[in-house]
Amino acid sequence: MEKTAIQHKYYPILDIVRFIAALFIIGLHIFPEGSTEANVGLDNSIPTFIGLSFLYAILRAAVPVFFVISSFLLFKRINDNPEQKWKFIGQFCLRLLFLYIFWYIVSLPITIRDITGFVSQGDTNGLVRYIVITLWKGAPRGFWFLVSLAFCVVITAMCCTKRSMIVLTIIAGLMYVYGCFNNVYFGIFRLSDDPVSKALLFVGDYLELSFCHLEALIFVVLGKILSMHETFKIKGNIFYIPLAFILMVAELFITMYVGVFVRPDAFFFLPIFIFFLMNVLLSINVQNDRLNVIARKLKKVGSFSYLFHIQFFYYLHWIFGSTGNNIFLEHFGLLVIPYIVCVLLCFGLQTLFEYLSRYKFLRFLKNSY
Repeated sequence: MEKTAIQHKYYPILDIVRFIAALFIIGLHIFPEGSTEANVGLDNSIPTFIGLSFLYAILRAAVPVFFVISSFLLFKRINDNPEQKWKFIGQFCLRLLFLYIFWYIVSLPITIRDITGFVSQGDTNGLVRYIVITLWKGAPRGFWFLVSLAFCVVITAMCCTKRSMIVLTIIAGLMYVYGCFNNVYFGIFRLSDDPVSKALLFVGDYLELSFCHLEALIFVVLGKILSMHETFKIKGNIFYIPLAFILMVAELFITMYVGVFVRPDAFFFLPIFIFFLMNVLLSINVQNDRLNVIARKLKKVGSFSYLFHIQFFYYLHWIFGSTGNNIFLEHFGLLVIPYIVCVLLCFGLQTLFEYLSRYKFLRFLKNSY
């Protein structure tokens, strides 16, 4: 008797959220950078601190959303087919590996330029640091996400019992706390002269510790937990989302105002905000054929945008920076132009890739997003 295939539940709202998160990530990599480098509209006033805190909080929440949703969907599929667990894990990691290689080749001119710059200056230590960062965070230009996701998924998949999941959650939580001190609160080490602070400062500066393996694990674990329970019935759940977000903004505002803020990559209230947000999103059960078609398209564009936009901005900065007069960074308001161009380009290129993948010799393009 043949085994019937299990029909997996589709979550259109998650694909739409991933697309919105991709738009936030594009903004994260252009607007804060442009405002800081151009020093436009920045001062020490409280409104400026609140504005930047709000901007960092809402944009930075986008990256954990990708981790949690990817983890949730993978482990949900595994829960439906437990006997094929490692097959699914293997397929998932191979897909990430292909994305890594494909987009590494796309960014190869920039990588060669960076390495050549180190070598031409005779900076051996700089080249070693460049290699260490590449191995730690994945290939340059934002591919750390692919490395982190594969790394954390395999570790999480190895925990099969309730006890092992509890232990992993505690370990992931402690790693996240340490990660916070290497990000938002990293300035504390700059203000201290003790040997421990100096050592942590050196390691953090050398490795450029940002939202990486240390902090990502807690969100992959959260995705697996949600895949087992889907939603938690919490009274007043929806009201905790704005409360957790306000606490994030307050946390960033305080750290920026007192001068310990360094990087807006990880802060204590972020996992709490993501938990309540996902809990609400998973309770939304909308099934509509037209919505499903739109959501699937947005999911493809969102994935493509996540991987492509960093290349776009690096090439853009490379071209305009070489003229010695980068008009986009000198005039902060003009950054909206490359932002819109990037989003439209992502729509166009993803559609083109999807069309070209119909040809047998270009079928691999379908796996590039």
